[in-house]
Amino acid sequence: PKQGFYDYKTKYQPGMAEDICPAQISSGLAGRIKKYAEDVYHILGLEAYARVDFLLDADNGIYCLEANTLPGMTPTSLLPQEAKAGNISYEELCEKIVTVSMAKYK
Repeated sequence: PKQGFYDYKTKYQPGMAEDICPAQISSGLAGRIKKYAEDVYHILGLEAYARVDFLLDADNGIYCLEANTLPGMTPTSLLPQEAKAGNISYEELCEKIVTVSMAKYK
């Protein structure tokens, strides 16, 4: 957060927190985190989509914080920001989620 605690107001009011996306880390470290996120996704048997959060220590040690199986989809939510950083529009993201979800039932 820009000030104080990361509370409800900070989380959902635009401009109250600074989300740096994509993270300012090396491509090698980003690749390791991506691999770990994919591993967590598969080990937990997740489907369609999820957001896996990690913490880094001062030595770039990677720690899995949580797997969020229903991540937020508001304009200030992280998943849409992450998709945008990967050149995926909000509309495309929603379409991908629906398409992957429906494919399970065909």
